[in-house]
Amino acid sequence: MRPLMNSRTRFLRPFLLLLALVACGPLASPQPTTSPVSTSTPPTPVPSDEPPTPSLTAEPAEPNTEVAPTPASPQPAAAAHFRAGDPIQLDSITMTGRAEGWGLSGAYVLTTADGGKTWRETTPPQGFLPGMENHAYGAFLDAQTAWIVFAENGLILREAAVWHTMDGGRTWTPGTPLLHEVIGDSVWAEFAVLDARNAWVMVRGVYVGAGTHYNHELFRTTDGGLTWISLDGEISNDYTGMVFADTVFGFRTLETTGAYAAAPPGYDVTTDGGSMWEGRELPPPPEAPDLFTQLPYCETYQPVLLTPRSFRMLVGCFDYYDPPRESTSYFYSTQDGGASWLTVRLPEKTRAAEDRLLWFGLNNALLLGRNTYLSTSDGQTWSFVKTVNWDGQFSFSDPQYGWAVARSNGEVALVQTIDWAATWSLIKPTITR
Repeated sequence: MRPLMNSRTRFLRPFLLLLALVACGPLASPQPTTSPVSTSTPPTPVPSDEPPTPSLTAEPAEPNTEVAPTPASPQPAAAAHFRAGDPIQLDSITMTGRAEGWGLSGAYVLTTADGGKTWRETTPPQGFLPGMENHAYGAFLDAQTAWIVFAENGLILREAAVWHTMDGGRTWTPGTPLLHEVIGDSVWAEFAVLDARNAWVMVRGVYVGAGTHYNHELFRTTDGGLTWISLDGEISNDYTGMVFADTVFGFRTLETTGAYAAAPPGYDVTTDGGSMWEGRELPPPPEAPDLFTQLPYCETYQPVLLTPRSFRMLVGCFDYYDPPRESTSYFYSTQDGGASWLTVRLPEKTRAAEDRLLWFGLNNALLLGRNTYLSTSDGQTWSFVKTVNWDGQFSFSDPQYGWAVARSNGEVALVQTIDWAATWSLIKPTITR
């Protein structure tokens, strides 16, 4: 979830009326009831004309007093905030199966075991602090395993810890403090998860001053979240997505449009687990060799990584005008690590900067937005599925079963599909014990 949207997102998201099936009044929204590393400088050598006199006895080495941090113990989830039967409005949903999944609502973490109809509170102990406007960011591997970090008043604090659970949220363990160096008017977090032991969290910040500026710091855990190691902290472009194929190979899409000049669309790869990243530029589509000059603002989105040599992404291009008078979107895929690319121009109503690309197996994909398209040919052809008049945050457990937090005109609703996004039905989620 990004607290700020770039200019394309703002002008490409006109709000229409919510679908008839979700045109009920807004669901009740939960309201808060309250809520050094030491350094030493080595002595400066004093120049001398005399050769050094060898010591006959070795100086005893100073004992290493650095103590490794002691892993914290699991703590029970926070006390319940809602009452059984209360309606709940979700900010986001992640389903790990047709029945099991996770939801976030402000600072509250919830789980479902019946496809989103009822939800149980599973918030880490830090989840709600008096006098704070808290927000949870999370990653969810399966019904038992999750990671959560909190922002307070729009900022992830420097000493924030990532909480992790391996029992479906009944207990949570805080990791070592991040001690990040990210600054911004807003500071948030985005995760990439490989398995129960290997995960990454990028703390990101944005501030405005002679343009919009982003900075980030990437952290990695290899022990399930007990400890987190900083991997980088350079000023960077605005990354739009990050995935990992294994413990060493990762792939990031990014916003390459600068504050003062356009740039060709690009992406980053790492071969050491995220410590170093190599930037690469994409070639224009063979059928449109002048695309990047005709529509000079082009960026990459929605990375999909099948293997270290097989990955896909969306590319969106637009003109100088705000809002743009002309735009187009492409699907890029490679089977040889980026040495060559297959490109497909996507349907006219596709918006690469907004639509969600979901991949299933080797060939099946959904492109989800106000207009939904389906591919069963590894993205080489796309067929129209449905038009909706809401914007959604989507989660699919498989190509057939999916959920969306649907938003339009200030209304929010939870909807579900069981037929590859061809139809959507309303769910009215409530709290259970």
